[in-house]
This record gives sequence, C-alpha cells and structure tokens, in this order.
Amino acid sequence: MPLLRALLLAALLLGSASATDLRIYPSFGEVRQQVNLTDTGGKTAAYELAFSRAAWNLVQPGSLSLTGTSLLRLHTRPIDLDWLTTQEGQPVTVLRAGQAPLSGTLMRADDLLVRLESGAYLNVQANELGLSGLPPRGWLGGGVTARFESAATSTQKAEVSYRTAALSWKPRYELTASGAQASLAALAELRNRGDQTFEGQRVDLFAGTVQTVVEGGQTGTSQNTVGAFPLPTMPDSGNAGTASPISSLGELRGLQRYALARAVTLGRGETLTVPFLQTKITAFTRYNSISTYFSPQNSSGQTSRRYKFTPNGASLPAGTLSVRDGGALVGTVQLAATQGGKPVDIDLGTDPELRFARTVKQLNLEKASDGRILSTTSQITYTLTSTKTLATRVQLRETLYGRLVVVDGQVLPANRQNNVERRVDVKAGGTATISFKVKIGN
Repeated sequence: MPLLRALLLAALLLGSASATDLRIYPSFGEVRQQVNLTDTGGKTAAYELAFSRAAWNLVQPGSLSLTGTSLLRLHTRPIDLDWLTTQEGQPVTVLRAGQAPLSGTLMRADDLLVRLESGAYLNVQANELGLSGLPPRGWLGGGVTARFESAATSTQKAEVSYRTAALSWKPRYELTASGAQASLAALAELRNRGDQTFEGQRVDLFAGTVQTVVEGGQTGTSQNTVGAFPLPTMPDSGNAGTASPISSLGELRGLQRYALARAVTLGRGETLTVPFLQTKITAFTRYNSISTYFSPQNSSGQTSRRYKFTPNGASLPAGTLSVRDGGALVGTVQLAATQGGKPVDIDLGTDPELRFARTVKQLNLEKASDGRILSTTSQITYTLTSTKTLATRVQLRETLYGRLVVVDGQVLPANRQNNVERRVDVKAGGTATISFKVKIGN
C-alpha cells in the first residue's frame, strides 16, 4: 500500500501537463484540459490537478475553473511532504562529506528524523539523505493539488482551466529594405518560462490588452538556471522541417485572435518562433526628419532617420520591429498596434551624416503706444548639410503657438498649436535650405 501511494504521488509531481488546449496572451496563458471526474464512492465525482511548487507560483490566483458540470467544491492543498511521508519506516543512508555513510531508518518526514543502526536519532538535511527508492521529480520542492468536486454519482466529463504566467507570446517583425523595395516578415515568439512542459493540441494566440486581477502571495517568477533544453516540437503533418503557419481568426472584442495549424509541445524554459501574418506592404519610403518648436534663438542639430510604409490586410499587433537595410541592421523599435491600411512611421534615431543649422532673422517688431510688443515677424532659415552617399528627402515640422500666427502670408488658426511643414531633397554630399516667414502675435 505505501508503494502504491508513492507511485501515485510520483505521477502527480512529474510536472508535465497532459495534452490540452492553450490560449496564449501577451503576458500569460490559459490552459484548458478535458478531464473525467470519477465517482468517489459517495455522492460526488472528483478530479485532481497537480502542480509542482514552481508551477503553482506562476498560476494566477482565482483562475482555477471547472466547466461542463456544476462545481460543488474546489480544494487546493500543499503536498510538500506527501511522498516523503510514504518513506517513513524505510531504510535510508546518511551521507555527509568526510564521513563514512551511516545506515538507518527514516522515522519522521517533517523534520527528517533518522534512527541510526546504533539506535541514535539524528536530524539530517534533505541533501544528506540517501533514499532506497527513486524519488519523483520535484519531491524536494513539493507541490500543490487542486481537487475539483461535482455533485454527481457517476463519471462526469468536464473541462478544467487555469491561467499561468509561465506562458506568453509576442509578435516580432523584420522590415528588410533593398533599394526602393522592402518586405515585412512577421514572427510569433511563444515562450515557456516555467518548469512544466505544455502540450497543446489546439493553440490560439490573442493580441491586445486583457486586464486581470493579480493578488499578492501567489504570483512569482521562475528563473531557469539549468543547462541546455531540448528544442520545442511541432508534430509533423507530412512536411518535415516546415514551420507551422498561423491563421488569423479575426477580431474578438478588441482582441486579435490567431490559431496555430498544428499541435505544439513547449518544454520548460523553451521559446518557439514560427512565421506569422504574411503581410504585404506598400508606400515604402525612407526619409530624414526635423521636429522643432519655434524659438527666436538660433539652433542646430542632427536629423532623424525614418522609415515609412503601409501594411495591407490584417492589423499588426504591438511588437518589436527590426529594420535591415542593405543587409545591415539599422535599428530596432517598439511597434504600436497598427490597423491594416494605416501608415506606419518609425524613428530609428539621429543621423550625424545629415545635420541642420536653424537661423532666425528678425524682420519687424510691432509695438503698442505703451511699449508692449504686439507681434514679431521673423525669417526662419534651415540650412541642411549632408555627408551621405545618397540623396535624402528631409521633412521639417516646426510647431508654433500664438494669438496670431501668419506663415508666408497665410493666417493660421489663433490660440492653438500650428505646424509648419516643409520638404526638401538634399543631394549626396550637398546642401539645401528651407526658409519661411513667420509673424507671431502676443
């Protein structure tokens, strides 16, 4: 009987989830498993779901759920000493550095009390205990079981689910440019940072913001410090070596939903990256930009490198975007969620090879009879100097605000922010200027 109980507990503590459905969100995953609640011999049917201690620390509190039958009771309890308790009365060996092995019997599991063959009693550390049988994985760390009970007198089919911070996913994009052409590749990166293996027969990915309530005392992080892990696997369907495609299932209450075409096994600490969203882009362009606010003072600086394109078709969920131009990585940015057909404009930082000098020349100063300044008219000139090997288009935006704003004779709306926008092409190794007249009323 003790041996049978030990084998059952070992199975509970193995930390490998049965094949199930996975719904993976940007910061957590939902595990949904079809189960059978078995008759307990009374007036209830029950099912037990076991977690290692590390896996339980990643389960979101309050997320355990039972559907398909009415829930009578859900009971979670620690099983930290259950397996070791089955070893009470069994022979053990005390192993200490620099000392001969000591044979004895485990008397108590809770404080690791051993009775030596000499008749003496000794409390030992877990790492000093040589056991007569093979311990289950995770026996030292213990675990937690969740027992679902239903008011039924026969076996019941149902679905248990829970949310875990062990699973997450994020989109990753790569914009590749060569000459006037560019393409966008989208990848989905699935991650398991827990110590549990997840097998998903159906795997859905959700993009967007999902609010969850996180209570203190149960959530935590799991650091993987062991050696190399096996590669994640995707069962073959006749095309060995071909990554599983992901199909879009459309929008659901502000979330984008995608489905993997095949089952996935994601082991502890593993990351799986697969192709995602075959997106075509149009209106691709490179340019540099200047963005300033009006000031009566002269200034200078560097332009910013920018890329602009329009994705066609499906919306792009938020993720990281890496840009390669001419075979070289030129920058990585965070891409905000973008609707299909809407332009994407990204800033990759300053360009020291294309600088500007801004000069301000006062043309007129209008004053009232009491000496108050009513308006100022200035000539603003930007001189652009390039040391680049290719011609570059520069887009300027200068922001102005005033009771009265007139730019090159055009009156702009008063008492609000106005933007002066100009464009110019700067030849390779050349210079160009942008100039406009501004009247600002106080």
